[in-house]
Amino acid sequence: MPKKHRVDGISLSIVILNILIVIVLIVLIVLIYLYMTGKLEPTDVANMDQNGTVAQITTTKVTTGEAIEMEDPDATADTDTEDPDPETEDTTDETEEEPEEEEIVAVDPYDLDFFEADLFIGDSIYTGLVNYGFFEPKNVFAQVGLNPESANTKTYDGYTAVSKAEEMKPKRIYIMLGSNGLAYMGNTHMTEQMHILVQSLREVSPDSYIYVVSIPPVTKVHDSEGKETMAMINGYNKLLKEMCENDGIVFLDLCSQLEDSAGYLSADYAEADGMHFLVQGYRHMLSFFQTSIQIR
Repeated sequence: MPKKHRVDGISLSIVILNILIVIVLIVLIVLIYLYMTGKLEPTDVANMDQNGTVAQITTTKVTTGEAIEMEDPDATADTDTEDPDPETEDTTDETEEEPEEEEIVAVDPYDLDFFEADLFIGDSIYTGLVNYGFFEPKNVFAQVGLNPESANTKTYDGYTAVSKAEEMKPKRIYIMLGSNGLAYMGNTHMTEQMHILVQSLREVSPDSYIYVVSIPPVTKVHDSEGKETMAMINGYNKLLKEMCENDGIVFLDLCSQLEDSAGYLSADYAEADGMHFLVQGYRHMLSFFQTSIQIR
């Protein structure tokens, strides 16, 4: 009798094992069918829980750390398996951020040989033409603090502006004076003194072409200090232009060439004091001079 119970127990185990094998085979068949029909992805199988249900998958945005739910697997599968439009090119590269192009700074064209026989008469702004190596001292009569009145009397290296022009007989003379007199000399008085200087230069060097240059703008910060303001500068330049029209002299409006969109000296050209030039300011000035003269 005990032997019979043992046989019955072994038979029952074999039956249960067979049933489990059948169940496993059925599950495998179902999974294979779902996979073949595209309703189940390998990632779904990997994420099944103990009950055979596909667990919900979440991911994290790299930029914000915010957790987001994945789209419906069926929708994703349809999108991934869809044949691309043959007439549409791959736009993967288009979605990538294009690298910023390197800013190219325009170079102001000018030729130093063009000014070889010319004379520049001015104040400390013009001294930069020598200090930055644009010209030799022989081409520049410039002093710190010079204005239209003192230019008629002050000497530099034994010359006044007029005697320098008389000896040199330059091809062209560029006069830029007045920035130093704005704070304490009237614009009308400075314009009258400029007229005297121009007439004196005409007498001693009648073959020279004379150009009166507007005084340059100042930066907004310099303007706010109240010593030399754009209102003063614009008022003086207007009088200079009228004088040139009356005297038959060419007026070069450098001021408008150096202004920013707000009407002040552009930061691209301004020294820290808001009045003098960086080297690029001189390049732009010389380019403007040469271009203006050549098109006349």
